[in-house]
Amino acid sequence: SPYGMFTVKWAKPDGSDSLQLSGVLGSGRYDEAEQFNNPNIVDLVYVHAFSPCVTYTLDALFGWQTNLPDVGTATWIGVVNYLTLKFTPQLSQTTRVEFFKDADGNRTGFAGLYTTVTAGCNYQPCNSFIIRPEVRYDYHGDARPFEDKRGLFTACLDLIVRW
Repeated sequence: SPYGMFTVKWAKPDGSDSLQLSGVLGSGRYDEAEQFNNPNIVDLVYVHAFSPCVTYTLDALFGWQTNLPDVGTATWIGVVNYLTLKFTPQLSQTTRVEFFKDADGNRTGFAGLYTTVTAGCNYQPCNSFIIRPEVRYDYHGDARPFEDKRGLFTACLDLIVRW
């Protein structure tokens, strides 16, 4: 089915604030014959630079889809807060606090509110490499989606190579 995408952005001339609204909109109807998702999603991103070294970002989205087997209409909401500290041109740190409400359990398999806290660093020793270690804790107060547990702690490291 046809879909439309849009983005509208406003930014202060001094670059200290910006607001962006984006969306993917169409029928929003699950295609049961093809087993194909057609969700509608609207996303709002606000960025505020307190200084050249401290930035806050809020990312909020709302999604919905109709005609889902055993569900009907599914809805979900996500809110993510980022606080980024830039120590040097090569080293920054980001703390992220997320809330994701899967009202019907359609997106994750477990209905309810997920809360996540993540802390990570970006180290870019040169233009071609970014090293990103991170620790994260996920929690669900109403269900046990993490191998029959309410919470899950993870630590990871990734490497981005640009060419």
